[in-house]
Amino acid sequence: MSDVKIIGSNINLLKLLSGFILISFLVWSVKSDAQEEISFSVIMPEEYVEKRDLSKLDKSIDIPIKTSFYSKYEELDFVNYEETADVIIARNYLVEEAIYEEKMAELDNSLITNIGYINPHFLKSNYDEGRKYSVPLTWGGIGILYRKDKFNNPPATWRWLLDSDKYSGRIALINDGRTLIQIALKYIGISANSNDPSWINQAEGLLKRQKEHIKDFGNSDGIALILADEVDLAIATNEEALQVIEKDKNIGFVYPREGSLIWQDIICILAKSNNKESAHYYINAILDAEIGRNIAINNQLATANQMSFEILKDSYKSDPRIFPDAQIFERYEDTSIIMDFDYEMMIDEMWDNILDS
Repeated sequence: MSDVKIIGSNINLLKLLSGFILISFLVWSVKSDAQEEISFSVIMPEEYVEKRDLSKLDKSIDIPIKTSFYSKYEELDFVNYEETADVIIARNYLVEEAIYEEKMAELDNSLITNIGYINPHFLKSNYDEGRKYSVPLTWGGIGILYRKDKFNNPPATWRWLLDSDKYSGRIALINDGRTLIQIALKYIGISANSNDPSWINQAEGLLKRQKEHIKDFGNSDGIALILADEVDLAIATNEEALQVIEKDKNIGFVYPREGSLIWQDIICILAKSNNKESAHYYINAILDAEIGRNIAINNQLATANQMSFEILKDSYKSDPRIFPDAQIFERYEDTSIIMDFDYEMMIDEMWDNILDS
């Protein structure tokens, strides 16, 4: 009889142990699945946000955040991230096609209370009409590099590069027909986004007439030419200009008074994100005034965040290489890389005509 009791006890013990193992497995499985569901992924340029601010952002939502980085000097391969990322920060032209294809989620601004900090100028956009899919963080523009010892005053007009023989042979443009035509349109007082053939024809004629005065027309590296003292004027972004000026203090940078083109670093939510509500809260957190200020300074860029601008040091806010004069700023435009087929054909044909002239 005692043997039967012992056997029964062992069976009960095995049942209990089996039940415990099963429950443990189920708990582990649920936890494992939950961890998969709550993973949150952010993609951004390397060194765009300082470590201390990354720590603040990590605490902005109740989900562990994995932040991955890509080199700001390389093209972003969006395909690598669209299936797995929740939030992405990138230059507008790197993700515009994805916006156009609705691979970015439409934003719910009611969840982004700090959206009111954004300068109203940036709430209008040619690459994201109605600003449905993106929020701008930082920005920069195209302007003029010049050798200071050749000018009494900064050459703050496109005229010296596009419509004058005064610096003949000492001017460098860029090997980008579309951008040059858009700059020429700004010079003659027309929107860079105009697709009116009559105005674009005028821009083409301007560039054809000026071609003989350009050093190595079609060369994309005017920065190298001005650093080598082979030219006195060149086209560059202010981001590039600040790097050039570090190498040669005799080189200055100015935004032309006619206006020009701007680019923006933007933040978007991926359409396939499973954490869209949290993604909105993350965007709201990165729009914090102090974080925005630190991002601007860390990257030597202008901020689209008005509250961040207000708390910048006066010396930074008044740096004309970063922030153009208010009247000039109003003439700057963002542009879309996605235009209709007829426009693209017209621009390509005109650029070929200019190169062959």
